Parts: sequence; C-alpha cells; structure tokens
Amino acid sequence: MRTALPQFQLWIRAHARMHFVMNSRDILRTVASLSAFASIALPAMSQEAPSRIAWAPSYSGSCIDCSLVGRNMSGWNISKANYPGADLTSANLRNVQAHDANFDGVQAVGADLRLSDFSGASFSEAILIGSRLQGASFNGSKMAGIVLTGADISGGKFIGATLTGAQFQSSTVHGADFSAANLVLAELSAADLTGSVFDNAIMTNVDLRGANVTDVSFRDARLAGAVFEGSIGIETASFEGACGSEASALPSGLELPDCGEP
Repeated sequence: MRTALPQFQLWIRAHARMHFVMNSRDILRTVASLSAFASIALPAMSQEAPSRIAWAPSYSGSCIDCSLVGRNMSGWNISKANYPGADLTSANLRNVQAHDANFDGVQAVGADLRLSDFSGASFSEAILIGSRLQGASFNGSKMAGIVLTGADISGGKFIGATLTGAQFQSSTVHGADFSAANLVLAELSAADLTGSVFDNAIMTNVDLRGANVTDVSFRDARLAGAVFEGSIGIETASFEGACGSEASALPSGLELPDCGEP
C-alpha cells in the first residue's frame, strides 16, 4: 500500500513540472523568433551581396592615350567607346561588342580580338601586328593605314570597310569576306588569302606579290594597277566580271578588261 506523500513534496513536484513547461515554451518562442529573423535577414543579406552580372567595366567610356596593356576585357560591351592612342598590347578583347568605337592609332600588338564585333568602328593608323582577329566583324569600319602584318584574320568580315593603305603582309586570311571593301594601295604581299572573298572590292594598285590566292573570289573587283607577280594558286581564283588596267601586273594567260574611269 503506497504511502501518501507529504504535502510539501507534492508542491515541489508540481512546481518543477510547471517550470519545465514554461522553459519549453520559452525555447519554442526563441526558435520561432530566430526563424522569423532569418527569413527577413537572409534575403536582405543576399540582395546586398555583389552581383557579377551587374558588374560594369570601368573603361567602357573614354580612355585616350591610356595604358591597357594585357587588360582582360573579354566579353565587354564598349560600343561607342573612345580609345584613340590607347596601348592595348597583348590585351584580351575576345568576344567584345564595340560598335562605332574609336580605336584610331591604338597599339594592339599581339592582342586577342577573336569573335568580336567592331562594326562601324574606326581603326585608322592602328598597329595590330601579330594580333588574332579570327571570326571578328569589321563591317563598315574605317581602317585606313591599319597595320595587320603577321596577323590571323581568318573568317573575319570586312564588308564595305575602308582599308586604303592597309598592310596585310604575311598575314593569314583564310575565308575572310572583303566584299565591297576599299583596298586601294593595300599591301597583301605574301599573305595567305585562301578561300577569301573580294567581290566588288576596289583594289586599285594593290600589291599581291607572292600571295596565296587559292580559291579566292575577285568577282566584279576593280584591279587596276594590281600586282599579282608570283601569286600562288591563281588558276583556281575567280575573276568573273573583274577589270584591270595596263598597269596591272597579271600572270601569263590572265587578261582582264579595262576598268576605264573609276
């Protein structure tokens, strides 16, 4: 037979049980408060964190005569930027959007301009010796006097570009498109032009001595005064609709009608 507990012991047990319940409720309230705080604080903290997507290049405006040697600008949008005289030696401008930008007189020896779009840009007197321009677009660009000696321009697009006096000596120019471009006095000696297109281009007094013109299209091109001495693969080139002049130095067996007045 159980002995009844003294009244004092019963009071202690009841008090302890109540204290436990109250502590449990306090803990639950604390956990709930922390969860609510986290639900508010974490999104706020994530919004304050820097976003890579929203990051903007610091040289997208104007950088006259500045040094950007070795600068990684890959993927930037620098359309209408103003970089005349800038030093872009060994810079990375791959896959850049640079419509109507000004690169007059830049030094870009060994620069990487692959797959970029420079449509309407200006590269007058720019130095791009040994640069890589594969797949880049220069449609409608102003590139008078540009130096591209030893550069790789394969797959480039120069439709309607102004390339008067441009220097392409010993350059690799496979499958490039120079349709309707102005190449008056351009230097293309010893360049590899395999598969390129010069349809309707103005090529007055162009130097093509020793150039590889295998499968090149000169359809409707104006070749007055053009020099083809020592050119390779000329028997595979197309001259349909092209014209020349008495000053043109054409290989034996190739005759072109006179261009007459420009």
